[in-house]
Amino acid sequence: RRDRNSRDWFLGSITDEHGRVLPVSLGFLEPGVRYRAEIYRDGEGADFRSNPFAFTRETREVTSADLLTVVLAPGGGQAIRFTPL
Repeated sequence: RRDRNSRDWFLGSITDEHGRVLPVSLGFLEPGVRYRAEIYRDGEGADFRSNPFAFTRETREVTSADLLTVVLAPGGGQAIRFTPL
């Protein structure tokens, strides 16, 4: 979803008790523009039953041509903010 008051984009994903790996095309981003992706994702060993608070924050540069692989832990999720550079 694009922010109404800026050129930022937000992407969120959640899953049930089954972990998943999802390929996500970034084709919704403006072509020719580099973005900083602030990623808040499930950390190593995250699981809603045994390790519900494990998370990792990372930053990377992306474009509309990129494909992200989103790894969701059981009962987990991910949130990403894309800000034009």
